[in-house]
Amino acid sequence: TYTTVARPCCCSTLLARLLCMCRRVPAEPALRIVVSTWNVAQTAPPAEGLGEWLGAGAGADIHAVALQEVVELDSALSYCRCCAGGGLSRQAAAWEAAVSAELGSLERVASLQLVGMVLLVYVSPSLAPHVAVEAQLAGTGPLRFGNKGAVAATLLFKGSSLTFLCCHLAAGKKGPHRRNAEFHEVMRRLRLGGGGGDGLLR
Repeated sequence: TYTTVARPCCCSTLLARLLCMCRRVPAEPALRIVVSTWNVAQTAPPAEGLGEWLGAGAGADIHAVALQEVVELDSALSYCRCCAGGGLSRQAAAWEAAVSAELGSLERVASLQLVGMVLLVYVSPSLAPHVAVEAQLAGTGPLRFGNKGAVAATLLFKGSSLTFLCCHLAAGKKGPHRRNAEFHEVMRRLRLGGGGGDGLLR
């Protein structure tokens, strides 16, 4: 006489254990991300209203600020200084100071400029120690140092990546065709998603 003993399926047992483990692992809290973009048309930061535009009281974990036409292009000295990669121009530094003052509870992890394009990225103090940033620039036009193109910052955080892109593309009657061409050039040259940029900032 043989007695049959019912044994649990090993697959179902493993699945049950995995589900149990998943229940024990706390879920990552959702991140609140705010993105602000503005073609400032070569103007200085406003004396009032900047905080309201930024949504400074939104309680963001990550805040990216993209500005276009920050510098006057008829200034050759300003143009060369921006392209040389020697830090922010005077106009861009003024915007950075004004934005940083409004987002005082956040830490700046990226500050990038390519001629008139400026990209500032801030994160909460709790995230800052765990974030690395890859910076990339892709200018279009003559010598690839025109006022058009893109500035990108990729945040690497706990095995994930998050890319912020500040673009300034062609305008005018011939805009659509040139814009599309410049967009494809930018996307071809940038390595987005943590694929290795021009430099690791943090």
